[in-house]
Amino acid sequence: MPNFKILMTSLAVVIGTSAPLFAQSSTAQDMRPQDRILTPIQISTDIALARETYERIHPGYTRYTSQSALDTAWDAINLKAESKAGLSLGSLYIEVQNVLAQIRCDHTKTELPRAIAKDRNITPVYLPLAWRVVEGRAIIENPGETGLVFGDEITSIDGRAINDMMDEVRPLIPVDGDTGFVRDVHMGASFEFMGGSIDHFGALLWDIEPTAQLGIKSVNGDRQTVSVDRVLHKDWKALVLDGKESSDFPDAVTFNRIGETAAYLRIDSFVNYRNPVKPDKIYDPIFSAINAEGRETLILDLRENGGGSTDAKVRLFAHLISEKDRLARETRIKTLDHSGLETYLSTWDKRVLNPNKFGFTKNESGTYSLRKVFSDDLKSVKPDRNAFTGKLLVLTSQSNGSASTALLAKLQDMGRATLIGEETGGSAEGPTAGVLFTLKLPESGIRTRVPVFQDFNAISTFTPNKGVSPDIFAPMTAEAFINGDDPAYDAALALIDQE
Repeated sequence: MPNFKILMTSLAVVIGTSAPLFAQSSTAQDMRPQDRILTPIQISTDIALARETYERIHPGYTRYTSQSALDTAWDAINLKAESKAGLSLGSLYIEVQNVLAQIRCDHTKTELPRAIAKDRNITPVYLPLAWRVVEGRAIIENPGETGLVFGDEITSIDGRAINDMMDEVRPLIPVDGDTGFVRDVHMGASFEFMGGSIDHFGALLWDIEPTAQLGIKSVNGDRQTVSVDRVLHKDWKALVLDGKESSDFPDAVTFNRIGETAAYLRIDSFVNYRNPVKPDKIYDPIFSAINAEGRETLILDLRENGGGSTDAKVRLFAHLISEKDRLARETRIKTLDHSGLETYLSTWDKRVLNPNKFGFTKNESGTYSLRKVFSDDLKSVKPDRNAFTGKLLVLTSQSNGSASTALLAKLQDMGRATLIGEETGGSAEGPTAGVLFTLKLPESGIRTRVPVFQDFNAISTFTPNKGVSPDIFAPMTAEAFINGDDPAYDAALALIDQE
């Protein structure tokens, strides 16, 4: 593959003598950012940079997909651009995401160029309701002001069958390894993209009008077509949060008592970097109350938790163990050399741009292992003074991934908890995650996420390419969801009642 810096020099000569970079139009001032045309030269420049960056930095680049398959996927973008004499910015975004999804790493994805992201707060492209997929059905959770009700099912949007639309966007949704079943979790709502996958990608794939025609199957079985006005991203986000201040860790913790001897703790997110707090400020009062009241059983509900920050995960672990232990046995980085790429990379932890070699030991494979002193996951975690040591029942779902799956894998492996619910996403072996680079492609402005580290969880066994399987399988069904039933929670209560 050509070196990116050499390619840039060569392209500069070509660009200087070529036709204008952007296609001109009499209506250019009315053109939406996603419709801006990029030339084949611009596209090949961005693809060369993306390709080199992922090959050099991503620790799991060929973990699940072969080098040759990824080479073919990158080449296909350039071939398409040449055959069409260029691609729109929106089309290029889709093409890049399609390649990144083939790496099969949940942390590897594209972010919208700022121009398109800004446009989504002035142009309505989102459905004015919140919905989720349960057993393949698109069921409405929050109907907003549409006149529909909870439990109504979306069967089509603008004449397209919802199942066909989901089939089209599934290849664009990144998942870890062989956990493709979790893609449906991100269809209706996702905070990893700018909206759920149908809205987020659909606004680039299909012609979106301000008013949408929804095919609806009502709770009683009646069918109708309903017209709804699409909304801006901020309005969609408010519908999905449904009264919550944010989807961050400080706003994602709920604690309730169950009878005289049990308790319920729900943690919907470990994300603790946008609005950070010391995790013990939240955990300590809860676990102090559990112990002071002599509660013997804790139901820990992590079903909506897709992962997040190390500190929120580690400190929860400290509140659940009786002897010191650690969560990861090794953390690797693929390279310490980012020369030639620094201009295009940014991250919240500037140390990884020019890592100190003394913080790592070199492996025979050419990779580097982080020294234990520099990672909370690698350090031994001592039980907190408020740690709960009673019976632990943990509720799981397909939404689990990253840090939450790592914690579930550890608790199950050490025999500390009974897991109840659904098979999870993520990687029980360990994710490619930790610190992320943001790569900005210079010609298009498309931004992509590049994981820096690969973790290896401190567990004795795991199923390759998979997340975690529960000890008691109690999946959510469409019927249970519509009726307000909760199979996993009920299964946990049944275990308490048996005591």
